[in-house]
Amino acid sequence: MRHLIGQENLDILNILTKVRQRGAAFNSGALRAIDIAEPARPEGQMRSPTTTTLPRLEAIAKPGVSLVSCARNRTDNLAEAVLSWIALDELSEILIVDWSSDTPVAGDLAARGIRDPRLRVVRVEGEDKWTLSYAYNAGFRLSRYDRIVKADADILINPDFFDRNPLPDDGFIAGNWKLATKDQQHTNGFFYTHRAALARVGGFNEFITSYGWDDDDLYDRLETEGALRRDVVQDTIYHQPHGDEERLDEGVNRRSGSALDLITGDPHFGIRRNRYLVELMPDWKPHLEPLPLAHTTLPDGSEILRRRASHPNEVPRFVAERADDTALRVMASWRFGQAVLGLEDARLRCLLSQPAAALNEQDVRRALRQQERDAKPAPDIRAPAYVPHRTRLFIDAQHGLGNRLRAMGSAAAVAKATGRELVVVWQPDDHCEARLTDLFDYDGAVIEESFAADAARLGARVYNYMEIEAGAEKDAPIDLTWAGDLYARSAYVLNCGGTSWEAENAFLRDLTPVARVRGLVASVRAPNDVSVHVRMVGGAKDAHLSYESTENWTEESQAEIGFWRDKSHFSAFLNRVETLRKAGEADRIFVAADTPEAYRAFEATFGERATHLHRDLYDRSPEQLAYALADAILLGRAPRLLASTWSSFSELAMRLAPGPLAHEMSGKDF
Repeated sequence: MRHLIGQENLDILNILTKVRQRGAAFNSGALRAIDIAEPARPEGQMRSPTTTTLPRLEAIAKPGVSLVSCARNRTDNLAEAVLSWIALDELSEILIVDWSSDTPVAGDLAARGIRDPRLRVVRVEGEDKWTLSYAYNAGFRLSRYDRIVKADADILINPDFFDRNPLPDDGFIAGNWKLATKDQQHTNGFFYTHRAALARVGGFNEFITSYGWDDDDLYDRLETEGALRRDVVQDTIYHQPHGDEERLDEGVNRRSGSALDLITGDPHFGIRRNRYLVELMPDWKPHLEPLPLAHTTLPDGSEILRRRASHPNEVPRFVAERADDTALRVMASWRFGQAVLGLEDARLRCLLSQPAAALNEQDVRRALRQQERDAKPAPDIRAPAYVPHRTRLFIDAQHGLGNRLRAMGSAAAVAKATGRELVVVWQPDDHCEARLTDLFDYDGAVIEESFAADAARLGARVYNYMEIEAGAEKDAPIDLTWAGDLYARSAYVLNCGGTSWEAENAFLRDLTPVARVRGLVASVRAPNDVSVHVRMVGGAKDAHLSYESTENWTEESQAEIGFWRDKSHFSAFLNRVETLRKAGEADRIFVAADTPEAYRAFEATFGERATHLHRDLYDRSPEQLAYALADAILLGRAPRLLASTWSSFSELAMRLAPGPLAHEMSGKDF
């Protein structure tokens, strides 16, 4: 349990322990999965089963709070979650919709000794596919109270949730993946709302019957109807971790190496597909009939739902196919370039059936050119034209933004000098979660998954400069006389002819940042007299961060990083800037730093003389990387740079500088 919820959630652990003890006390007699108070009946009188049609979601109900959850074959997580819910005295009922689990949830909870008078488990029979919108809407329709908490089966709720998240009269409270840590982004689907607001929009959109976009669509419709969205206090709920295979649609092939299966098995595919589907379909409104369900209450008080008929509002097949195709093409274009968008369906799917590691943008362009040739009459020529195949230089860029762009610039210079095609291998990871196309309008060939082993098997000569990895050799000379493809896995400049500081930087300066980054750059005061890059995070003190872990470097490198990070404390920069200011050389200062403390120190010392890009993020997310690229560009635009030694980011600022840039290094020059 401690492993599941983490040190910061020990308060949940403590309350679950108390609830388990309470459950053990309850367990002195026979347990029932549902314990709902019933009116007394004369002795010997048995209640007959009653079946009614489940009504639509009604706006009015008695005062109280219903927690609605749904489950299908995920009882381990659910059992932990239920224990945290039982501890919430504010809940009037805890309603769980068992969406045809292989083992009924009610019996499973009972076997674990979990019971509470408010606990209500309703079994749905005969459903062979998990459909979130159907399941949760059924739960909302069954619920009995005028406020509703929607919590997935893997969400733990802190005992102080209701104290710290009062429900406003004019709005609702919801999770926000943009504010959550990476491991808590699935709390985005949690919400607490007034029943009447949920009824005004008809609950979840039942046009959406697969994973993705259901929560965002619901929040958009609630806001359109006038409800104000407020973010949940982050540490009052906790998402228990589990793999995407428990979340994605059944039948999705996520293990095949084909590009098609790689894309459609990505959770982002389902999100994007359903986003397009919602745009193609009419708005989901409360007058649209939800899934027809028969509601049966058995003599023991347990409840069963069964589908009465097919859904009266199914998405037309051609609309679903168009949404699938659009999502596939857009996500394929991220990996293999915009030529994907012009391919006919059969040709596209044939192309994407190939292994993803062996496919690149050039292959897609060839397929598009072949399609165009097939559509035209054969030209009247006497002999076919011959186009020789260009060998490729794959640069598998590693570590953070500065390191990746340094390696990419070096490889681009080598490729240009030797007539090779440059193919960038840019796999987002803990060091850099952004795609290359999140940062640049780049039209070259890009592959988003490293494939060094496959490259060697396919005949490329492979060089690995990442010395911490098995078999790697940093700075190994690269043989440019090799006639085949080259594959370099590196965060550093390549050791061979054809590359130089000037050639590398010319390539990097020619890259076009995306509009988001250009806007950030334009938002900052310019020009400035001096720019400052404070790089303090790193070394042994920050090894708990995945991108600063000791697994990333040798022991010697880690020690050297720590040494230079200590030399780059913001106080050293403050002293140097103050000296320059007194000399009249630093009236306008631009600062880029990796801690909020550094920014506060510059603001306190220099006031409006100092400026920076305001942010709340200090991680390696795509949003933060957009700020980082803008910072690097801005650092290079002042005539003087105070740089952090042993920082590839300071080096990147020098590389991107449009003109001469005087620089001083922390621990050496000041």
